[in-house]
Amino acid sequence: MSIQLNAVSHHFGQLRVLADISLSLQDGEILCVLGPSGSGKSTLLRIIAGLEPMQSGDITLDSALMANSAHCPPPEQRPIGLVFQDHALFPHLTVAQNVAFGLGRLAATQRDQIVKQLLNRVGLAALAQRYPHTLSGGQQQRIALVRALAPKPRVMLLDEPFASVDTPLRRQLRQDARQELKQTGTTTIMVTHDPEEAMAMADRILVLVEGEAVQLDTPQALWQQPAHRFVAETIAGLQTLRGKVTGDHIATAFGELAIDAIRGASALTDGQAITLGVRGSSVRIAHDVTERAAYSAVEDIRFDGMHWTALVRHEDQQLRFALDHKSQVQTGSQVALSFTDVEAVLYS
Repeated sequence: MSIQLNAVSHHFGQLRVLADISLSLQDGEILCVLGPSGSGKSTLLRIIAGLEPMQSGDITLDSALMANSAHCPPPEQRPIGLVFQDHALFPHLTVAQNVAFGLGRLAATQRDQIVKQLLNRVGLAALAQRYPHTLSGGQQQRIALVRALAPKPRVMLLDEPFASVDTPLRRQLRQDARQELKQTGTTTIMVTHDPEEAMAMADRILVLVEGEAVQLDTPQALWQQPAHRFVAETIAGLQTLRGKVTGDHIATAFGELAIDAIRGASALTDGQAITLGVRGSSVRIAHDVTERAAYSAVEDIRFDGMHWTALVRHEDQQLRFALDHKSQVQTGSQVALSFTDVEAVLYS
């Protein structure tokens, strides 16, 4: 076991920003912390880094106490590497000098060898004598990462490290960063607001909502078995629908779902109003229409990069569903939907 958080809580005045956060990371594991703005993500990272004092709980590293409310060493006294969104490279130092900054205790020849190896590994050896302001955003991010890795920290903390980089480069950078972190076996905690980034980077994802840990699991488990509405809508891509229990079905504005097809719906009672998460890709146009079918007008048809989707709306509810091909329906046409093979989850 590498780093462990035990019942970490934090308040800013009367505002609770973290509530009893506990987790354990294995050596070399990459954990992404995901959540909406104000969920406590960056506060958690700052507490681990020593940039924010601990109020309650404790943090252990390799089973030894690293910090609690009575013992809170500053960042420079923790075996932790830090990379932030703005990279924070020293403008007056060259690339090589930036990477060597945390290696001051080593002999010059050993220090130079490590710097050369690291810059070669990220393909930036030719920039060793350049200054940060002459580099692109992607180059600065790579330098910030290898500078943090140079002293071989036990834990790496990344706070939105790719947020300031354009999307195509961001995908390449996070792939490179994951490979580098895995190659060095560095335990990593990364804060992000981007669910795609969390899915691409993480071995596990911690989801925070209003300071509470609502789910901690693998990307696959969060996609297949979301335990909270934020997870369902943000990571699993589910759409929210209201419904009412009617016998062995759930009646919604867009059609009926069988109760036994809905995860977590076994204890429902007749007439109960509920809220569901529905995967639009599992909804289809009905071909065998019953008398109880609900018809909706198609408001829009869009191509999302993988398939065509159509949008229907009823009052303040809307639903996007997949089309087999673009010509299947037209904007303005009336459709009845089939939920026979729907993937759905009941929100608590």
